[in-house]
Amino acid sequence: MSERIELEPSASSVGEPVESPVRRGGEVDSADGGLFLRNAYALVLNTGITGALGLVYWFLAAHHYRDADVGRGSAAISALMALTSLVSLNAAGTLNRFIPKAGKHSFAVVACAYVLTSAAVAALAFCFLATLSWWGGPVFDLLRTPSMQLWFVGGAVVASVITVQESVLTGLRAAVWVPLWNAIFGVAKIILLLLLAGSMPRSGVFFSWIVPMVVIMFPASLQIFVWLLPRHIRRTAPDIALQRGQIGRFFAADYLGALFMFATMFLVPVLVAARVEAHTYAYFFLAWSVAGILNMVACNLSTSMAVESVYDMGSLARHCRAALTRAVGLLLVGVVGVSLAAPYALGLFGPGYLDAAPVLQLLAFASLPAGIIEIYLGTLRARTQRRQIIWVQSARGMLVLALVVVLMRCSQLFAGFGDPRITAVGVAVLVGQGVVMLAVLPGLGRVLGYRRHSLHGCASR
Repeated sequence: MSERIELEPSASSVGEPVESPVRRGGEVDSADGGLFLRNAYALVLNTGITGALGLVYWFLAAHHYRDADVGRGSAAISALMALTSLVSLNAAGTLNRFIPKAGKHSFAVVACAYVLTSAAVAALAFCFLATLSWWGGPVFDLLRTPSMQLWFVGGAVVASVITVQESVLTGLRAAVWVPLWNAIFGVAKIILLLLLAGSMPRSGVFFSWIVPMVVIMFPASLQIFVWLLPRHIRRTAPDIALQRGQIGRFFAADYLGALFMFATMFLVPVLVAARVEAHTYAYFFLAWSVAGILNMVACNLSTSMAVESVYDMGSLARHCRAALTRAVGLLLVGVVGVSLAAPYALGLFGPGYLDAAPVLQLLAFASLPAGIIEIYLGTLRARTQRRQIIWVQSARGMLVLALVVVLMRCSQLFAGFGDPRITAVGVAVLVGQGVVMLAVLPGLGRVLGYRRHSLHGCASR
């Protein structure tokens, strides 16, 4: 069977069924949706494991390091992850979209993602360090020595590779390995955090992240290139024609959208770090990290939905409905639990952390509209609707970022609710996500309302 990837259907193909990728022998893969649920639950499990180990990590950090040292370490990690995500998250969407159809080109697609993201994030890391004085404040003091700057650049490269690896595993329908690798990373991170508390109290938090990532990167890469990619090539059609221009157009659109998603997820913490004291940032970063766990639930379900729908476009509505109901159900439980526990649980980290209780509650509630937006974005990626991806991501990114800047300047409005400067950030994120959710609900409803036979023509609209 010969098959080409049609990202932009011609006039003659509008409304006609798009062929699903097939295994050799003509069997349609994922017809029963079993792989969708397996990979989706694996990614959700990964979120749970990462979140639980993350809470243990920050609890131990709060009790074995000074608040200011936790703040400086978490600020360096925030900057590193921001640069990594600026490069790697958009590659993730492209990999999830094209690995299912890459066939014999899978090696080249993954290798290019490794090289390009590593080079780009290294360049960005050097630029960030060169302009470090512009960011101001003592919270970035950890990165002002040459040796720490080299570690920072190397850590950014390794983090970008690991981000790409998770996307490759998902695209290869091997997401069950993601929670295993992240569990190993989480445990190693905790052990190293404790070992470095006495000898490196100022930089132990930072190094406890970097060193385990370096160790994990190599065996995970061997697994991908030696085992999973050859297996994927054997199981998929050998004569798929993959056009670079098609990948490039999708990558450009998804990248532009990812730039704005980056603003909501990773630039906001960096902006906060530049405006508050080191100990205050430690409080904020803990709340931001817990809320990030909730946000990843819908992101993971959306990713698995998009991958399986590429393999079988006729399953999009069914997978979307399953992903949406599971995301909302899990998030409701998480939001209620976090909101009720925040005023009490944060006190276990130290009395100062109670200042972050209001922002944690606000960010938890913001994960609900954010989750619905992520599910809708998954349907857009599956159908390669580039313009809509850009619109949704840009609207959300600009709105949230603008609200953060404005409300932090008017933080006196939130006096009496924890630290008003970081509470303002929670209000901004909740309002921004809510507005964009209301805007995408009609489009999401149309996807859910289509019958299976009509879904094949969605990409042409």
